[in-house]
Amino acid sequence: MVTLLQVKSDENSGVTVIIPTFRSENVIIRALNSVLIQTSQPSEIIVVDDASDDQTVNIVREFAKSCPKLQLLVNTKNEGPGRSRNTAWQLAKTEFIAFLDADDTWQPEKLQIQLEWFKNNQDAVICGTKHKIVNEPATRDTDEPVSTFDVKDLLRRNRFTTPSAMLRRNIPVRFDNKLRLAEDYLLWMEIAATYGSVNRINQALTILHKPIFGASGLSSKMFPMYIGELKAINALASKGHISRTRFFNSACWSTLKLIRRTPTSILRNLRWRFKSV
Repeated sequence: MVTLLQVKSDENSGVTVIIPTFRSENVIIRALNSVLIQTSQPSEIIVVDDASDDQTVNIVREFAKSCPKLQLLVNTKNEGPGRSRNTAWQLAKTEFIAFLDADDTWQPEKLQIQLEWFKNNQDAVICGTKHKIVNEPATRDTDEPVSTFDVKDLLRRNRFTTPSAMLRRNIPVRFDNKLRLAEDYLLWMEIAATYGSVNRINQALTILHKPIFGASGLSSKMFPMYIGELKAINALASKGHISRTRFFNSACWSTLKLIRRTPTSILRNLRWRFKSV
């Protein structure tokens, strides 16, 4: 259940930005400002608060007074990020939607570059970008301007983060409402299975303000994330997108990744906790 607090929109670029929030009072303005400085402005911004018990709702409501394209939805109970994004997705009116998490930001040209890419790739349904972690150099693993990944590539690892993704609004697949972790990973794999591939612009247009795993928040929950990944792969198999043999092999690979990442996760947790003291 959600309560609609404000609904206004002016259309120009044809993009709806969707931002789920939960206890985001210290970071949500930073995320919203990174949207408002985009060189190609979105038509609407939909913030879905997931029953926060801090000042997030009041902060966003106050911000909306000077931002008429912003809608604020408030969940009456905590639903999880996937369901919150789906709620906003259902209300979006534009050709494209772009996801941003409340604790992350975008480079100013992010939406413009993705929109230009879609103009030149009319058959594509989704496009992510590379990311960088704030105060750390961007990683480089390819010289190609754009990478294309199929389901097999994604089963090896997730190829882009949720805050980097832009996709066509009218595709039928959605985030799995039952998953609270790896729901984005499952969606990318379903899209790749349905449409043949997903794409990534190899520019660091998305800025993460903490590492993907091992720092704080959801990303620090290594074992729950591992279980979420297994559930995502199992859901992919249950829907007939991959065989049970491939599920088993992918589950073993996920287990090996967990073992490899655990020491790094512990060190990152300690470092980020020390920095916050």
